[in-house]
Amino acid sequence: MNAALIASLAAAGLPAGWPQRAVIVRLAVPAVEPPGQALEPPGQALQPRRQDGPGRLPPALAVGSVTAVLLGALAARVDPGHLTLVLAAACWLAACAVPLACTDLAVQRLPDPLTGAAYAGTAVLLLAAAAVGGPWSALVRALLGGLALAGFYLLLMVISPSGMSLGDVKLAASLGTLLAWFSWRLLLAGGFAGFLLGGVFAGALLVSRRAGRKQPIPFGPFMIAGAVLAVVAWPR
Repeated sequence: MNAALIASLAAAGLPAGWPQRAVIVRLAVPAVEPPGQALEPPGQALQPRRQDGPGRLPPALAVGSVTAVLLGALAARVDPGHLTLVLAAACWLAACAVPLACTDLAVQRLPDPLTGAAYAGTAVLLLAAAAVGGPWSALVRALLGGLALAGFYLLLMVISPSGMSLGDVKLAASLGTLLAWFSWRLLLAGGFAGFLLGGVFAGALLVSRRAGRKQPIPFGPFMIAGAVLAVVAWPR
């Protein structure tokens, strides 16, 4: 474990909260509104319009704190030796995942600019990792894993359009690509963990009568949490 690397990445994640929140402010609008209509007046907290009432976005410090924790945890678990670019891919995906989760919680949307950036950056960095010494077989597995997880979510969306969205499918492509780089078992573990966390949360809402059976919940944050949990907790 490289304590200096962990501290450096965590320190870099904290100030990232300010540009990340600017992205969230720009994109945290319902699908029926064009991006930019949720921009907040100077000095006021954002309350984006949505179909089920106003929402509130977290402050930049909170966004940066979450990013710092994620980057530090990834640095502690992904060997930086010959896998520096793999760690970079994981950190890039984490940096995109935080505003994705915040936006999904606010307006139940996973915007294309963020899901596209997440996948493109992850794929390019893993390609570079394979080119400089990482196994090409891992890259092939990563690309197939991303397609597999995205295809599974697409099937779920076709079966139950109210339960999944195209944004979930696109996010699954990025998460599956990173998870499958390590192994097929990690892909399965990360995918299962997302459903487990989402199921527990939905069950808690039902038991507490804070939501009905047909009320949709933002699933993106649970997909992200499951993937991160798998990477951090999986035995090496």
